This record gives sequence, structure tokens and C-alpha cells, in this order.
Amino acid sequence: MKDSKFQNFLFQQYVANNISRRRFMGTMAAAGASATLINGLTASRAQAATPQKGGALIMGVPTADAKDSLDPTKLNTTANLVAAFAVYDHLVTRDTDLRPAPMLATGWEANGDATEWVFDLREGVTLHDGKDFSADDVIYSLSRHTAEGSESPAKSFLSQITAMEKTASLQVKFTLVSSNADFPITLSDTRVPISQAGVDDFSGAVYGTGPFKVTTYDPASRVEFVRNDDYWGETANADTFEMIGVGDPTARVNALIAGDINCLLQLDPISVQLLERSGAAQVLRASSGAQINLAMMLDRAPTDNNDLRLAMKYAVDRQQVVDNVLKGFGSIGNDHPIAPNDPFYCTDIPQRAYDPDQARFHIKKAGLENTQIDLYASDVPGSGALSACQVFQQSAQAAGININLIQPPADTYWSAVWMQKPVIVSGWDARPVPDLILSIAFQSGVSYNETAWSNGRFDQILVEARGITDFDKRKELYCEAQLLLHENGGHVPLAFRDYLDAHSNDVMGITPHGSGPLGFFHGPRTAWIDA
Repeated sequence: MKDSKFQNFLFQQYVANNISRRRFMGTMAAAGASATLINGLTASRAQAATPQKGGALIMGVPTADAKDSLDPTKLNTTANLVAAFAVYDHLVTRDTDLRPAPMLATGWEANGDATEWVFDLREGVTLHDGKDFSADDVIYSLSRHTAEGSESPAKSFLSQITAMEKTASLQVKFTLVSSNADFPITLSDTRVPISQAGVDDFSGAVYGTGPFKVTTYDPASRVEFVRNDDYWGETANADTFEMIGVGDPTARVNALIAGDINCLLQLDPISVQLLERSGAAQVLRASSGAQINLAMMLDRAPTDNNDLRLAMKYAVDRQQVVDNVLKGFGSIGNDHPIAPNDPFYCTDIPQRAYDPDQARFHIKKAGLENTQIDLYASDVPGSGALSACQVFQQSAQAAGININLIQPPADTYWSAVWMQKPVIVSGWDARPVPDLILSIAFQSGVSYNETAWSNGRFDQILVEARGITDFDKRKELYCEAQLLLHENGGHVPLAFRDYLDAHSNDVMGITPHGSGPLGFFHGPRTAWIDA
């Protein structure tokens, strides 16, 4: 566009809400402006404009799983977590530097050895049924995770709490089994939101303190929420929030371009250029420690053989996965769950590289050369997971490993495949400290131990590291834990992936965050519709 004065005038009118987004884009296009310029200006306007109330946020998510639940002890899929973050609040959240920040708790203080913590709770908070929020809700909510028979993934790290005491109506004292300098950020974990004391039936009305109330919760077909106008913090901007399961990633992108949805959870990296060229939507990107990984179970054949596991590790062309599947939106891993951008990542462990000769050596030693090995693969654990497995299938073939890819139905992946089959593709969101992923997924006997890893020294390290405040000493312990998994575990990161989501041009207010997709699941809280 040659007339920059007219362009600037038009943009200022748009920022001031004197003209609509549709008129702005149409006038700019008619004057010869490129789609790249128009998209850039609409994105800039989002930073300058005042959020508007009203409208519907309609999100396309990877799966509509009938087993999803708003019971905090049963939260599973990424889409399930998005729904939970709409309904509930946590005691603690995370700022953009991944540090603990107040939410339902306004502050906290520890004793000298960090074995006791006192949390002060926020005043003036009401639950969705109008009752006052109190310490009772906190104690009840967290106790449900550690109750006898609980299979909550949070049980592993919440079991460090030996006592919870209501010291005032809005104060709770936690006593821990041992020191833990990271205890506050532990309570920001996605699976420990606060629900109402006494509620154990989550099939109907669900009572939290969050910015949305449930109107319809049928996870197999329809999930809808309405804004909670009595929210204690900044109320949501959208009148309603709806989630629609669209399992096929291409169909999900097409739905966004067509306007059937206006927000998309988990954008396939392959579709980034298509979406940008369409001019219909914006890509949200955040570097993170989220991963897609192979999970090989150590308690059953054939993956109980460490030579097979080593063969599989050497057979992964990690860089090819990052370059060709993630299109550069990610980084390689080293056979443990700690990401290279984590300060506790152990650089002393040599990077395991693609080595067909070493892979062939170990597969022969295992007596399984050319034996068919079933790998259950899907994009349900994360966009690009299926393609990453296809790349692995090809690189493994060069090493004499015969991978048979099986693609099960998306809506039963977590219930019928995950932790049921010897070799699957899985995925994990980023965690702010190593203890949260190591305790949830690798501690002996925990319910989300997807590789059936059990190692006494590893379990001892988890307890020891929690009580150490000296960074170097702590890192030394976590390096030892990473080395144990690197050499003997069944966890193989195919890649650490950036969070990629998307929204239509008329959706504003979602800020990328390294802790999770859609601004650490807060997107529905902050999004607004530019009418």
C-alpha cells in the first residue's frame, strides 16, 4: 500500500473502535494491502484495543472423550484441562517467568526447613452456588487426591502432605513429610484445582470458583459454559464458552478457516503456513518443555528387555522429527522428560544420536531383529505425534527394527491404549520444576507411571531433592535421576514441542505461556471477541 497516511488513519480508526474489524480488513484489502500486512496490523490492534464484553468463544479440541470428567482427581486430556480451568481456580498459578503467583491463595510462608507452610486465602470469593469459599474447600479438595483408592495423578506429589490444618476460616497450614522448597509451585499443577467441600458427584452441576459456570457437560458431544458474573477477579469477556471435539487436525484447521470455530487447541505444525496464508486466523506460539514421546512398559514383553529399549532409543532420528514434523517448532530430547530449556537439564549426559548400527547391535542382542513390534500411534497426545511415529518407523527400519503402526480410535486412546499396550506414543505438558513430572510419571507405583518404571534409588532422589535449596546440589541429584532413565528407562522423547494453538482474527486477548497451551489454559478467561 503506497498511501501510508491513509493506512495510518484507517488503523487509528480501527484501534479507536470507530470502524469494525471487517470494514478495516475489507478497505485495506481493496486498497491493495497484503494479507501479511493486514494480519500484522490486526494483531497489533489487539495490544492497543480495549477488551469488549460479549460473544461466544467456540473452541475446536482434538478429542471429545466420553470418559472426560470435571472431577479434579480424574482430569486427563489436554481438552479436559481446558474445561477444568474454566470452572475452577487453583491456590497458586504461574507468572510468565514460571514462578509461583497468587490465585486463591494471596500469600504463603514456610518455617525454617520448609516442612511447614501457612497459606493465606483470598477474601470475598464465592462458589458457583453462592456459598463462601473457605479453608474447608481447600482441605477437602486436596484430600480427595490422596484418599484411599484414589487414582489421581496428583496423589504422588500431594502424598508429601502429612497434615492440613484450618488455622482460620481463610488460612491453611500444611505439614510435609520432608522439606520442600518448591511446595507453593507444586500447588499450581494443572490437576489440583479447588472444588467445593463435600461435593463428590461431578456428573451434574459442578461448583468451583472459576470464571465460567457449567451449562452442559456431555464430554462425548457437547461442553458449554456461561460467564460467571460474580467472579472474584477479572470476569471473563465472552458471554459463553463452548468446546467441540474435532479429532482430525486438518478438519480442525478447516473449521477455523471456515468460521465454524473461532479458537483451536493444538495446531499441527504442518498447518501453520496454510493458516497464515488463509488470512483468517492468527497462530499462538510458546516455547515449552511439552513433549511427544514413546512410552515403553518395563513390566511386560517385549519392552521388559533393556536391549530392545536401547535399540528403539538409538533408532530415533530426533532432528528429523523436529525439522520435518514440527517444522522447527521444537527441540530434541535425551531419553528423559527434562527439556533442554530447563535449568535442571543435565548437559553432562552425552546426547544420544540416531545410530542405526548401535540400534542393530541391541536389537540383535535382544533376539528381536525383524520381529514385528506394535506401536500404537495417534495425534491425541499432541499434534504431530502420529507423523513423528511415522518418521520413527522409517528410521527404525534402517536398523532392522520392524515397527507396525496401529492407529486406534481417538475417543478411546487414553482408556484403551495408554498404559494398556507395551509401546505407545504419549505426551506431557511442561512442568515448572522437575519434581512435578518425575513424581507423577516415574515414581514407583503411581497411577500415571506410563512406563511402569520402578527404581529405589530414583525414588530416594525425589525425596532428597525436594529438601535442598542449593541449586548446584539439587541439579546434581536430578542429573543422577536423568541418567538412570536415560540408560534404563522406557521414556523416549521424540521431540519437545512448542505450544501451537490458533484463533480467528476477531478473537483477541490470549497471551502465549510456556506452562501450557492457550496461555496456560487461561485463554477462555482472557479472550474477547472483536465484533
